[in-house]
Amino acid sequence: MVQTLVGALGHRHRALVDERGRVAPTDATWELGWWIGAEDRWHVPEREASVRQTLIDGTPVVQTAMRVPSGDALHRVYGVAGDGDPIVVEVENASPAPFVVALVASGASAITLDGAEVFLDGRSAVVSPRPPSRWSCGVGGVELEVMSGGAQTGAFRPMRDRGARIEAAFLHPVPHRATVRLVLSGRRAGAPIDLATIPDADSVARGWQRQIDRGTRFEVADESLMTAVRCALGAALLSTAEPRAVAALEDWGFDDEATAGWAMLTWRQRRAAARRSPHQMSWSDVTAARAEGGAPFLLALRSLLVYDADGATSILAELPNEWRGGPIDLRGAPTRHGPVSFSVRWHGERAALLWEVPTGVALRAPGLDPEWSTTEPTGEALLG
Repeated sequence: MVQTLVGALGHRHRALVDERGRVAPTDATWELGWWIGAEDRWHVPEREASVRQTLIDGTPVVQTAMRVPSGDALHRVYGVAGDGDPIVVEVENASPAPFVVALVASGASAITLDGAEVFLDGRSAVVSPRPPSRWSCGVGGVELEVMSGGAQTGAFRPMRDRGARIEAAFLHPVPHRATVRLVLSGRRAGAPIDLATIPDADSVARGWQRQIDRGTRFEVADESLMTAVRCALGAALLSTAEPRAVAALEDWGFDDEATAGWAMLTWRQRRAAARRSPHQMSWSDVTAARAEGGAPFLLALRSLLVYDADGATSILAELPNEWRGGPIDLRGAPTRHGPVSFSVRWHGERAALLWEVPTGVALRAPGLDPEWSTTEPTGEALLG
């Protein structure tokens, strides 16, 4: 199952979002799903063939779309900074008819509702803009009750179950072309969360783009590859306690995050993170690592682009066919000798290489011309 980590930089509360939009906070045992009651029937993402998921602009802002009559229900999840490190869940009605969203909490051993705030296992868990219009709660039977129109109104009855089998659905009407926004909170106590101050998904995606752009800048014309790189960088920035993520952040120029990550690792983890491949990666290595995603993909791609060995720096170990004829740019890739930058442009079938490397570095570009090398710190050459 594919899961995407979401959260806010510098804050500890995280959640995993599966490919159907189910949200699982990493510090809890419960999960939050969603159902849509449209004019034709109830739609459950786990059973709908029309569900599609994307990361907005390749950032840790997860959008899951599900078809409803004449439009879509759009479910978004992302992290923001604030009291309790909120994980935000938005549901947008991108259709011309109103519908009802049921927010479905499962896997808790205790549940209660105080106005618009749901408490799970003794902690504030879900904060909505207003109390739910209806609710259903039990150990089994909740889906049948909701979809048969039997969801209840009035005072919510708290419930406990030692087996952590509680399921509860909280129903909120969503007018056409409207959005309901709520937060999953990691707090135990504190001031109420002001939902009016929570930024929307597009604003958070733009903020993530600015964060990702602080590191090494890499550009090719392959947009799907660039999206994969942004996705992997976002995931690494949220995983600074994981050795390979720390290594990837170091290789891609995120010095502050890498330094903080190194400090959190044990000595064994530091040894693991410090290891690099003894050989420069090929394009087939990168393609295989891309399927795994995250830090392994970033480390493999960085090795293909820039690799230090035997007193020399090798760039572009191999030129993928997909990149031939298009611009290739790398800016500020950190190496043991200092930052490396290069650009490739084309004159017919021949590559024009422009480079800037630290003084004293021997530079090679085997993917462009296996016979070429230079010790000039800057310059340009027509290769091939």
